Amino acid sequence: MAVFRGLERSNERAAEQTDAADEARPDWSLAADLCVGRTMTDRDKKLFVPGRLPDHERPLGRMMADSYGSPFSPLRSLDEAKAASDGVAILQGDDGGQIYVVSPASKVACSADTLRDLLVDLDAIAWPGNPADMRCVFYERLPLGAGVAGGMGGGHVGTEPWIHEEFVRAGLEANILDVLAGRRSRIG
Repeated sequence: MAVFRGLERSNERAAEQTDAADEARPDWSLAADLCVGRTMTDRDKKLFVPGRLPDHERPLGRMMADSYGSPFSPLRSLDEAKAASDGVAILQGDDGGQIYVVSPASKVACSADTLRDLLVDLDAIAWPGNPADMRCVFYERLPLGAGVAGGMGGGHVGTEPWIHEEFVRAGLEANILDVLAGRRSRIG
């Protein structure tokens, strides 16, 4: 017996219904059915299942680049980003649900540890109580004017650091810029 959306049916009947129904529905619903135990069809086996990304790659950045066929150049460290003329630091929270800061690496005078502390401070303001593994500092090569995909409007690469409007409205822009410039260690 095959399982089709939680109901037992004969293999033949389930296969007929599955093939007809699969033609009319989006791939995401097929993936959802596979998670709840529906029998896999030949069409289901064609679904793309991404592998695990290296820790230094921003998942949404990778996905957007892959889907548009554009280059994606993640970097492993602040030093590597500073060595690249188009290197940027991206501070994000909520697993990419919000981009906090996008800064040309050349404008970052603080240490990588201080940058992570800044991220912790910003994350506590924007998403209090979120687990620590939902925030991250990423480094990438991005051209001037490029958008940085993310929730809540994403961000963009400019000649100066870009700071999410939520922090600007809260009066934190100067403190954030001071941390980036190495003039203070924390925003508070």
